[in-house]
Amino acid sequence: MAIKNRRKKNWWVYLLITFGTFILSLFLSLTEFVQKIEYSIRDQFFEIRGPLSVENSPVVLVAISEQADSEIPQKWPWPTSIHARLVENLNKAEAKAIVFDVLFTQGDEFNPVNDTLFANTLKEYGNVVLAGDVERSNTGNADQSIPIFPLNILRDRNPNNFGFVKTIPDLDGFVRSYTFGTKYLENDYYMLGIEALRLYSELEYSEIDRLGVNLDDNYFTLGDYSILREGDNRFIINYYGPENMFPVISYEEVIDDPDYTTVMEAEAFEINSFADPDFEMGLLYDEVFKDKIVIIGSTMPVLQDFHATPFTTADLPRPGFEIHAHAIQTILDGNYIREQGGFFRLVLMIVLAFVIVFFNRTFGASWGFAAMVISMGLYYFIALQFFLQLQVFVSVSSQIMIIFFGQVGTVGYEYVNEEREKRRIKGMFSSYVSPTLVDQMIESGEEPKLGGDDTYMTAFFSDIVSFSTFSERLEPKQLVTLINEYLTAMTDIINDQGGTLDKFIGDAIVAFFGAPVFIEDHALRACISSQLMEKKLEELRVKWKKDNWPEIVWRMQHRMGMNTGVMVTGNMGSERRFNYTMMGDNVNLAARCESGAKAYNVFTMVTESTKNDAEAKGDDCLFRKLDTIVVKGRYQPVTMYEIAGLRSDASQDLFECIGLYEQGMEAYFNQQWDSAKSFFQQSLALERYQKNPSRIFIERCEWMEANPPGRDWDGVFVMKTK
Repeated sequence: MAIKNRRKKNWWVYLLITFGTFILSLFLSLTEFVQKIEYSIRDQFFEIRGPLSVENSPVVLVAISEQADSEIPQKWPWPTSIHARLVENLNKAEAKAIVFDVLFTQGDEFNPVNDTLFANTLKEYGNVVLAGDVERSNTGNADQSIPIFPLNILRDRNPNNFGFVKTIPDLDGFVRSYTFGTKYLENDYYMLGIEALRLYSELEYSEIDRLGVNLDDNYFTLGDYSILREGDNRFIINYYGPENMFPVISYEEVIDDPDYTTVMEAEAFEINSFADPDFEMGLLYDEVFKDKIVIIGSTMPVLQDFHATPFTTADLPRPGFEIHAHAIQTILDGNYIREQGGFFRLVLMIVLAFVIVFFNRTFGASWGFAAMVISMGLYYFIALQFFLQLQVFVSVSSQIMIIFFGQVGTVGYEYVNEEREKRRIKGMFSSYVSPTLVDQMIESGEEPKLGGDDTYMTAFFSDIVSFSTFSERLEPKQLVTLINEYLTAMTDIINDQGGTLDKFIGDAIVAFFGAPVFIEDHALRACISSQLMEKKLEELRVKWKKDNWPEIVWRMQHRMGMNTGVMVTGNMGSERRFNYTMMGDNVNLAARCESGAKAYNVFTMVTESTKNDAEAKGDDCLFRKLDTIVVKGRYQPVTMYEIAGLRSDASQDLFECIGLYEQGMEAYFNQQWDSAKSFFQQSLALERYQKNPSRIFIERCEWMEANPPGRDWDGVFVMKTK
């Protein structure tokens, strides 16, 4: 009898564990944190599935891009007359529906007549949908709706209603679903994609379900399209793949016809990308837009129309007009994704909790752990197959939690786990690994191992000019003292700017910025370091002169080279001894910059990527272009720059010198040799050093004048030496 009662109590304990596991998992599944995990798992399913074909899609995208903004003479916001030209050209190309994912809420800044022209164009063609929205705000205790509608003149003359463009992100900020529309002042306003399909399918509004009606129906009706509802007013977008799945054409290409001149055409030669009647070439003749839905939207970062979606990240979001494109394609293909019903989810949670708890009770913790791992993997695989084969999202995180907490509950009841302290690595690697890296190894609990990672960073090389002469003139002890003082001063500057010393090669310093700990402004810091090193060397020269060092010492110069790009960083060497270092083609290019500076009579030479990255983070450094060259051992041309100094230290003469020099460079690349020489001779008079780039290019111009490179010359200079 006692045994029977004990067994009965034992059953109740396990039932309580089952119930507790269910309640805890259900509660956690409703938290924001777990819901975000669930969303990320769904995004993983998209990644595993991969892109779907949109080869026969009628959707074409026209991008308001940075390229377009540079080619259109007026800067954004462009005159609305340009949009009128776009609509005209798209209709010449027989586009069926033209959709603007752009808010025209402000009058034309250039001329109000442009708005009238645009409005008349909308009326004339009748196949354009504009964008609108309603901004929701909470003022006091009342919700307030602020309409963001197109200009009255555009709404009045456009025969089509505008479409709403505001997307509703999930808790993690990702856009995964698409609403049908919004009610405002008792009127139905449909989303931009719905309006586009209505126009494309030539539907009347009577053929579309009213919002808030027929909510018991599982489908929203759009003519012949039955859109699967998820919730009252949305459907899940079946994203077909990453960015640029649909054809994307830059805006200026569509307006570039014989009657319009882009910036490039004004400066160089005429190429009509939309229509060239002489050769019957261009988008018009290629029938790119024929019978298509054309969506116009922004890809310019300044307009901030980017959203995180499946196949993207919060750091690399997707342009907004692509969301409308994927929603439209989902409807066109009837390619809908369903969500698992709530009742089925709860039943499955209870069953899984019961199975895992009583499996542990029956077979013990060891088998229970194996069962937990297998069950989690198997459930994830089944959920993935539901998505891949049936396009159904079943809950993953809540079921995984049930399995996990069921295992933990039963093991915690039957066993008491002893905690084991982790051993840490410290000290033994400090002699050849940076302290920062050692701290990272300690935190991770992992021993260092051979291998490297791709890292976007800046490589730095410096070398003393004619160091072999120092070796000849100085005693060994003097040389060691001098080099130690020099290297200490220079590496202190590199370390203070966040750089990492790689190695010393005699008098040369090899360093990098941006690893092992990433810093966003690594290129700027590297450039600033070089100029601080220049200033420090000036101080040392003064000191060495006072200390009665030989003249060769207090006239010391050094050269520096930098390049920014992807390099391999990590522990490299043998299994028994290795060093945290860098390697790769971009490292070699940085070394070529250091040696190549001699050919241009400068002390610092950096690649265009370093210059651009540095200027993106600050204007501390003053750059001037040196040349576009192919360095020894490479085939691709690289544009090189000199760091002329820190902007705060630069004199007016230096600014004037660089201004004249750059005018000379412009004339040089245009093969205007006499004009180039004139500018270079003027800049030569303002140069700080007797040997300088101006002198180099005067000689180069004379040689070019005697040996013309030909019309197809691309300005590239091939270096024959390192």
